[in-house]
Amino acid sequence: MDTLNLGNNESLVCGVFSNLDGTFTAMTYTRSKTFKTEAGARRWLARNTD
Repeated sequence: MDTLNLGNNESLVCGVFSNLDGTFTAMTYTRSKTFKTEAGARRWLARNTD
């Protein structure tokens, strides 16, 4: 997980997060997508960042 502090109590987060329903959400600073597996989320995140 990578956090970018924007000041004024605002921040942007980039990483893979687990959801309560067993899925995983991959988030870049501008996009997000939900996946059934953590591996799929990490692959998508790797392709869509830097």
